[in-house]
Amino acid sequence: MSFPETVKLLQFRAAYNLTVHAGIETGIFARHALTLETAYTPGSLYINQALKEGRCDIGHTGADDIIADVEKDDSSDLFLFMGLHSGLFNLVGSPGFTSIDSLFGGSIGVDAKTSGFALVLERMLRARGFARDDCRLIEVGGWESRYLALLDGKITATLLTEPFVENALRAGCNLLARDVEMIPSYQGTCAAASRRWAQQHPDRLIRYIRAYVEATEWCFERKNRQSCLAILARHNEIYGLAAEHTLDVLLNPEHGLYPKAALNMSGVTAALELRAELGYLACPIPPVEKYVDLSYYRKALSIGE
Repeated sequence: MSFPETVKLLQFRAAYNLTVHAGIETGIFARHALTLETAYTPGSLYINQALKEGRCDIGHTGADDIIADVEKDDSSDLFLFMGLHSGLFNLVGSPGFTSIDSLFGGSIGVDAKTSGFALVLERMLRARGFARDDCRLIEVGGWESRYLALLDGKITATLLTEPFVENALRAGCNLLARDVEMIPSYQGTCAAASRRWAQQHPDRLIRYIRAYVEATEWCFERKNRQSCLAILARHNEIYGLAAEHTLDVLLNPEHGLYPKAALNMSGVTAALELRAELGYLACPIPPVEKYVDLSYYRKALSIGE
């Protein structure tokens, strides 16, 4: 293909966008005849609506956010086609809130109350003996909005990802729980699109997957570590030891970015089971194929051919 085609990507502001930035700056997306137009979202509901209205082509958002939209909107044709990571989030309390029990009577900032990582938080609180009204969940928006609300004292705790976790801790906040302590197996952030757009542009989607996987592999190559640190500095304004820590978190072989960006199907099932456990999804649980289509990923990586 002689001329690159445009893909409009909507994502949260977070360090795990390292792969996207690397793919653009190294020319990987360009080599796959793609030009990425990236923008940051204020929240998951915004991504869902933008995908359905055609204002963006691909969204990087939580698996459960897509599940929730499909369940809520009978006309929704959103689906998951690729996995980025299992969560990369931690529960962080403001100064003075040093334990989960100290959150009793407080307010916790979330993206959306009944979808996404908020459900992981809700189950963890219930397991610790919290009743539904023992603390308030306040919809604040994405990672950056919640980080700023935490520092401003508008909320007592929230879930954060890097670089916001490290920045909050340096500002005197407290680490209360890690993602794997709250839920050991989970599909966190994924790549999603509308089925309509994917059917109209299958080759473009397949090339996006190939380029994203190649960019992810580039980030994992040790020879590119200094380049990755420079990308984190440019896009996230983190330097020195903070940047080293953030990159180590992202490249953690067990809990970081997925090296092949493959969707964690057992993690998607765990998200469905969690939604049902909390009463947000009727049993029996629908098959994962209601929310997932791996055909594009398999074609991109020539799996099964």
